[in-house]
Amino acid sequence: MVRLTEADARRLGIARTHTPKAKGGKGGRARSARKDYAEAGVAFTVALTGDPKPKKRARTVTDLEALRAAFVASRGRLDAFMGMAAKGRSRTFTPKDTAEYEKVVAEAARRAMGDRKPMECPVDVTLEFVLAGDPGTWPTSPLDGDADNLEKAVMDAMNGVVFADDRLVVRATKVKLCGAEPLVNVTVDPAAP
Repeated sequence: MVRLTEADARRLGIARTHTPKAKGGKGGRARSARKDYAEAGVAFTVALTGDPKPKKRARTVTDLEALRAAFVASRGRLDAFMGMAAKGRSRTFTPKDTAEYEKVVAEAARRAMGDRKPMECPVDVTLEFVLAGDPGTWPTSPLDGDADNLEKAVMDAMNGVVFADDRLVVRATKVKLCGAEPLVNVTVDPAAP
């Protein structure tokens, strides 16, 4: 075990600034009891035409028209241009294929949830990613995506649909397999004590 000194923790910005109090007392964090929750779990399968998709990083692009306008408005004054250029002259977006994949997963989750509200208790999530291929092999190609990013795309798609917020996920199990048909099997249950 490696233990950080209090000085190292402060330098890294991870020093404890307060002591959490039980049950979310003043100045503490609200925590959920480890108990049996009455909410029903949900399970669904997302049949895919291609392999499950890993979450891609959000992209940030410069708004060239806004930069051009700032350049013209600055009338050759570098400090004025830099000030205008620094103010929101870019936009961030989720890559199109990631957004479309998350919509497919979210729609399958909505159908599985029916008219139920998203779960508001701690949850256990089990994800099985089946990629097209010989069931006797493991999906380890760089083209298969890593398990963490495959998980992230599905978790983000279920956020606000299956559970109120993904901070409620207290236990997650994921597996990547090869099989005849690409799909994602999802099970979400109230967290077991």
